[in-house]
Amino acid sequence: MAELSKKAVRTVNWALDRFYNAKDLKAPKLIEDFRVPNVLARELPLKENRVLLMSDVALEHLRRMVSAIHEADAFDGLANYSDVYSACKGVLAELISNGQRPDDANELLALMRTRISSAIDERTFAVPIVGVVLKGIDCVDLGMVQIVPASVDYLDAAGVNHTHADVENTIKRTRARYWLVGTTKGTPDVAEDKFRSQAELAVGMLAITAAAMYEDGAEAFRLGLAMSPEEAHGVAGWFSWSGQSKSLTSHFKAPHGQELELSAELLQRVRESGVFDKALSIFESTRRSPLEEAIAKAVYWYADAQREQVPVMKLVKYWSCSETFFSADNKDVARALSAGVAAVLVFGHFRFVPEGEYAKIKQRVTKLYDHRSRALHGASHHHVSSRETADLSQCTAWMLLNMISFAEQGYTRVEQVKEQCERLDRLMKANK
Repeated sequence: MAELSKKAVRTVNWALDRFYNAKDLKAPKLIEDFRVPNVLARELPLKENRVLLMSDVALEHLRRMVSAIHEADAFDGLANYSDVYSACKGVLAELISNGQRPDDANELLALMRTRISSAIDERTFAVPIVGVVLKGIDCVDLGMVQIVPASVDYLDAAGVNHTHADVENTIKRTRARYWLVGTTKGTPDVAEDKFRSQAELAVGMLAITAAAMYEDGAEAFRLGLAMSPEEAHGVAGWFSWSGQSKSLTSHFKAPHGQELELSAELLQRVRESGVFDKALSIFESTRRSPLEEAIAKAVYWYADAQREQVPVMKLVKYWSCSETFFSADNKDVARALSAGVAAVLVFGHFRFVPEGEYAKIKQRVTKLYDHRSRALHGASHHHVSSRETADLSQCTAWMLLNMISFAEQGYTRVEQVKEQCERLDRLMKANK
């Protein structure tokens, strides 16, 4: 497995030293101590039912360590960011429980590898495939995956223990006639992602073949995997088993996401600033100013992005919101976007980001925009994490709320906002 670069070692060592600062790791004493934002992410569970709460600073140092180790690909692509985060947090919690700490980044990485290695295995997946039928053949080999009839007989032939799972009922519930079966290696999430990627490419090739052979191209076909409720048009059910245990695991996925609870109190808070009602008036207007037209377009893309299932496409669509305001002239778009988004978040009506973090938010925005460029110009599609789409979704929401407030204050053109952002960016550079 890859080792950490000298730069990564310095980053982890620096963050590790500061993570152990006593004032940033506190034992809660009152119930009020738990009434902080994102409290579950802050908890460090220790032995004997003890717990420490991480401050914002400690959380930031933890994320620095995780990002440095993840970006170094220290697990050869067999673990994802979430796996690395869980392992790092778990190791630190165990060491703190014992009154210990790692000597340096390399010792921390070695301890994390012990945890993560136990979760890495070859996993086989059997997922319903829709839109195909086998005629006169028992199976179809598609490289590393194959299409087989969905049946208990297949599991028996593969030596899989399924006595604890009601396979026949699951097949009936999901209306599965055929499975797409394949084996990949990694932690559970990574193996699943790898399988999905290979399986989708195989299904895509089937669609291309059909399109080339039939008069209406691909219009008459709807080929796909039923691994999500959206694809299955209901609850999705599929199976997997590891190479070591050969014990069947059943997977069921209901429609994802939580419901947004609308209450009188929440609606009052939403409408207090007037921005929500201003936005509604923009959407209903037939005579919008250029800025209002840009806001309406951006909100359309935001609505589409939050429904999107594929992380890389989520990121691309969230960036469409910001590009509506800051990339009209197509000149040095990355610089214009980083300066524009940062200035709006720091100096807008709603100051979501402290002025002292101006450079940091610019750097973060630039990195996320690089991901967008890799997707659209390099066709990359596995380089975006759910954490990054979550961060971008929040930054974009903050930016849009400020844009609507600018319209409420009388701004009518996108250029007015850009001019102010560029002026503020120059001032921030001059004051470094």
